[in-house]
Amino acid sequence: MNRHWPWTRQAAPDRLGAGALGRDSPAPGCWGYREILLLLVVGALAQPLASLAAVLIAELLGVTEIEEAQALLQRDARVAVAAQIVAWIPPMAYVVLIVSVRYRLPLREGLTWTKPAGSTRSYIRTGVLLGFASLLVSIAMGDAGQQSPMRELFADREHLWILAAFGVLAAPVLEEVVFRGFLFAAFERAHGPWAALVVTSALFALLHGAQYGWQWQRLVVLAAIGSALGAVRMQSGSAKASTIVHAAYNGLLFLAVISFFSGVG
Repeated sequence: MNRHWPWTRQAAPDRLGAGALGRDSPAPGCWGYREILLLLVVGALAQPLASLAAVLIAELLGVTEIEEAQALLQRDARVAVAAQIVAWIPPMAYVVLIVSVRYRLPLREGLTWTKPAGSTRSYIRTGVLLGFASLLVSIAMGDAGQQSPMRELFADREHLWILAAFGVLAAPVLEEVVFRGFLFAAFERAHGPWAALVVTSALFALLHGAQYGWQWQRLVVLAAIGSALGAVRMQSGSAKASTIVHAAYNGLLFLAVISFFSGVG
C-alpha cells in the first residue's frame, strides 16, 4: 500500500515539454500584474451582482425588504451560497478568458490543473490532518468561542448541508484555480515560488477575512492554511493537489460543525 505523503513525491512532468513542474520550475503562464489587477477589479464588480442575487433569492423565499434580504446573507445558507456562486462567475470567466483566449494556453496546463504525482489518498490525509491542526490552534488561540458571520451561517442547521456541499465540492475548486493556479503562476514566474506562496497565502486570508469578522486569530490561521496549500502546490506542481487537500480540510471542519450541532440538538 502506498504510504508516501504528497511532499515526498517528485513533481509530474507537464505536457508543454517544459520539464518537471514543482520546486525548480515555474508554472506555465505569461500573465502578470496588469492581469492580476484586472482580476481584482472584476472580483470587486461582481459583489453588486452577488448582492442582487441575494435579494432575488430572498424574494423567492418571501422576503421583500432589501435590508432584511441583505441580513439573510448572514443567516440563511441558501442565500449565502447563491450569492457566492454568482460572485465567483465573473472572476472565473475572466481567468478562463486570459489563459485560454489571450495567452492561448490549455487550461489544464495554464492553471497547473494536472495530475499530481502523489496519491489522492495521501492528499486527503494531509487535508484531514490540516483540519485537525486548524481546530486545535483555533481553540488554543481563543478563536473557538468568538462570534462571526460564518458562525451565524453555521447556526442555520436546517440548511447547513447546502453550505457544506458548496464548501467541500465547489469552493475548493474555485479558490484553488484562482489562488494556486492563476495567481500562483504569475507570482512564481515573476518572483519565484516562495514569494508566490507568501503573497497568495496573504490574499487567501484576506478573501476570507470578512467571513470571520476580521478576527486576527482567524486571519493568522487562514494565512497558515493558505501557506500549507501553497506548499502542496509548490511541491507537487499541481493545483489539483492543493484542491484535494483543501476539500478534505473543509470536509473535516464541516464534519466537526455538524457533529457539534448533532450533539447539542
